[in-house]
Amino acid sequence: MSGSFLIFGAGAWGTALSIQLLKSNNQVFLSSFDEVNLNQIKKDRENKKYLPGFKLEKELIVQPFSEKLVEGVDSIIVCVKSPYFKDAVLTLKNGLNDKNLIWATKGFDPNSGGLLSSMVAEEITTEAKTAILSGPTFAEELAAGKPAAITLATKVIDNSVSLAESMSNESLRVYLSSDPIGVQLGGGLKNIVAIAAGISDGLDLGANAKAALVTRGLDEICALGLPLGASEKTFMGLSGVGDLMLSSYDDKSRNRKLGLSIGGGLSFSDAVKLQNGTPEGVHAIKTLVENGVVSNKHPVLYSVYEVLYSGANSKVVAKELMQRPIKEEGLR
Repeated sequence: MSGSFLIFGAGAWGTALSIQLLKSNNQVFLSSFDEVNLNQIKKDRENKKYLPGFKLEKELIVQPFSEKLVEGVDSIIVCVKSPYFKDAVLTLKNGLNDKNLIWATKGFDPNSGGLLSSMVAEEITTEAKTAILSGPTFAEELAAGKPAAITLATKVIDNSVSLAESMSNESLRVYLSSDPIGVQLGGGLKNIVAIAAGISDGLDLGANAKAALVTRGLDEICALGLPLGASEKTFMGLSGVGDLMLSSYDDKSRNRKLGLSIGGGLSFSDAVKLQNGTPEGVHAIKTLVENGVVSNKHPVLYSVYEVLYSGANSKVVAKELMQRPIKEEGLR
């Protein structure tokens, strides 16, 4: 079964997802706030700025945003970074009606530290047909057609099976979840742990240290998610431990690479300059700590904030983590 999709956000991930959805025999439109880059993509049939090396089929329709674009599709997938998510939702709001609003943005409301689903409910309506797309996927591998699996989480889209089928093909398998809270938290918080894992490797602390760090980071994700109604089972799935492993262990991860640079001795600002944009984990930890969602009760996550924003020495922070009081492992 095929459908029609508007991908809003022409970064690496939005472009790669467009390639896959077109491969699944859907009608696909690609648009964004950045008309200059859109025009370059349309002219060269390649996103040289964010996803170079992948030629785009002529069937992929690339054009500036208009409300007519929204009117002509079944589903909209928002692929912008979290600081721009609200603007994207408000831009799409008028033509939404009964269409599916899906987002692949992994982050939190910059103003409150809350879930993006809460922002959508507030800005649009609690009756919107929403879903979250998240899981262990690097854009370059997705664009190249290498096998991947991802989670589509919704409680309100009645034809979710048909929607997942329309997105799937021989190289992309879309699983379903009824836990949008857990899927959002897994996708947003794993980026912070990936920065910590990169710092650990940059300090050359070894495989043992990173395994412990990532595992305790997962425990903190669970500790934050369960009181909000998330299922622990979700954190053991693709959008939880799957995405956490991908981002913490592979050098394609921009969050991990940022941590590697800092652990290797670069300042936070210099490490960011090496990236093609600021990694999502940087935005996430700032808003979560400053809104009181994450605190020193979450030592792995909070340690990233200390290093990035409080000027703490990463070697000192690593030592302090090892000297915390002994407790039972599963006690949250």
